[in-house]
Amino acid sequence: MKMELLQLSCRNFKVAESLEYEFSHNGTVITGATGTGKTSICDAFLWVLFGKDSTGRKEFDLRPLDKKNKLIKGLTLSVTVVIDIDGTIRTLRKEHKEKVVKRQITGYETLCWIDDVPKKVGAYNEAIAEMLPEETFKMLTDLTYFNSKLHWSERREVLLDFAGEIGTPDGFDRLLDKLNGRTMDEYKKVLADQKKRHESERGEINPRLDELNRADDLESVDSSELERERATVTSRIADHRNDREAIVEDEQCRQKKINRRNELDGHRIVREAELKNNTDGISHLLDEKTKIATGVADLAQVVADAKNVLAVKKSEVASAQSELATYTAAVSRICDEYNKVFSVSADSTCYACGQPLPSDKIAENETQRNANLTDINKRGMEAKQAVNGCKEAIAALEVEASEYQERLEKAQIELREGEEYKAARIKRIDEAIESRDTISPETDKIWIGITDEIKATNADIGEPVSQQIEQIDGRIAAGEMYLAKLNKSLAQLDRAKQDRARIVELVAREKELAQLIADIDQQIDDIGQYRMAESQIIEAAVNDMFKHVEFKLFNELLNGGIEETCVATLAGVPYGGMSGGQKIIVGIDIVNVISAHYGVSVPLFIDNAESLTLAIEASCQTIELYAKKGVNPLVVDQKKGKPLNV
Repeated sequence: MKMELLQLSCRNFKVAESLEYEFSHNGTVITGATGTGKTSICDAFLWVLFGKDSTGRKEFDLRPLDKKNKLIKGLTLSVTVVIDIDGTIRTLRKEHKEKVVKRQITGYETLCWIDDVPKKVGAYNEAIAEMLPEETFKMLTDLTYFNSKLHWSERREVLLDFAGEIGTPDGFDRLLDKLNGRTMDEYKKVLADQKKRHESERGEINPRLDELNRADDLESVDSSELERERATVTSRIADHRNDREAIVEDEQCRQKKINRRNELDGHRIVREAELKNNTDGISHLLDEKTKIATGVADLAQVVADAKNVLAVKKSEVASAQSELATYTAAVSRICDEYNKVFSVSADSTCYACGQPLPSDKIAENETQRNANLTDINKRGMEAKQAVNGCKEAIAALEVEASEYQERLEKAQIELREGEEYKAARIKRIDEAIESRDTISPETDKIWIGITDEIKATNADIGEPVSQQIEQIDGRIAAGEMYLAKLNKSLAQLDRAKQDRARIVELVAREKELAQLIADIDQQIDDIGQYRMAESQIIEAAVNDMFKHVEFKLFNELLNGGIEETCVATLAGVPYGGMSGGQKIIVGIDIVNVISAHYGVSVPLFIDNAESLTLAIEASCQTIELYAKKGVNPLVVDQKKGKPLNV
């Protein structure tokens, strides 16, 4: 696809009130002083296409300002471009208008046309994208886009895509066979992981060998002698255990006899208590003690009941007195109300105008006054009756309370007398019980029989055997300690035999790991050599596409390895250190390659063209912007483009 800019006209766009230019397919040169609007022409072209300026910004100052740097209101911005796409003429137009509501600017709207057909913004953008994708357009029309705005990895990916299928270095067939579908970097990571694991395993072998070599030298020890000694000690321990079991069984029989003796001791104690607490001859005294205690308890209950009833009566008196006070206050209020009404005669004049009232109205007022007095008198009598009723109730309750007070005092006197009698009488009863004659255990046949059986059981128990068991347990413990020592020695002999075999295995494995690590190191070195050879092929394939620029796609590291990069150079100067003119030459060279690869040609704006000392070798339509002091307004080179309205 080939696109050429034929015509561009602006109205109120940025600094231009109105302008119109025609452009030649052979190229156009626009000259002007700084700030006269050269870059605005490129901004206008890009705004019509993508709604952005030449720096890629959507939000930029596209509306003109007055001398005080304030927006000029009431203006409609418009830009129209006429382009030729593969021989077809297309007209694109955009307007930027104010939104006004109630004479207030509330925002802006953008209107779009393609070939004078109005389009919504979304449909317009889709149509432009179908003509040419924005990213591709940026790479073709912005000389700095590829080197300054794409990440180096993105630049590298684009260049490798342009270079197409790149061959592989010769002499690495064995290495390539081991990839098994993996990339060289992936295989290198596999090798690095394997090497790390092998080195870790080898690092664990040396300490293990040292530990095994430091083991005790037990080769001179006769294991058969230790086995015989272990059998002897084991048999001796078994004999000790049998002896202990026999003694324990005898001790169990002895313990049963001890338990019987303890049981008899308990029976004897119970019998002695029965003899001591025999109540024959004193039952009447015990009954008397119970009767006295019960009588005093009954008196105490009478006192408690009297106190409770008296408290209730006092509470009822207090409640009645409170009710009396309420009714007495009501009587006083009713009397005051009666006196007030009685002291004022019925109204005979109008309260509003002061004129004398008719006789029938005066009579009606007097009747109402008498009715009020009758009602007040009735309520007063009722309240007075309530007062008298309260007084009578209070008097009756006070009489009852006085009676219960007398009962309480009488009951309290009886309780004190009962308690005094109880203390004196029970003391004499206890003295009589204590001084009575009791049966001595030594004369009791039951007690004597229990005692005789205890003596016979004690004689049959014999001496304890705990000391014998303790001695046997000591012999068993000593034998087990010696047996553990023998077992440890025999285990060490077995371990020594295993260790000698393990040492042989570890030494062999250490040699094997060393060889594996060496093989991996060789493969990693081969990968480095492969990458170095591959990098040279790739750089050659990429740089063959360009006339002036050369790309550095790999950095050689101090350790001999390489890392990927993507830096454009011109005569050995990297892009970051180039002059403005060199960057333009490099940019044009890159645009030519991209244009050829995609088969797309678009207008190329070359800003700061005055910095060039070499001829422009662009394969597309160019629009060169030259800065020249004192040139205002802009001037179009008549050899390549004729201004229609400057």
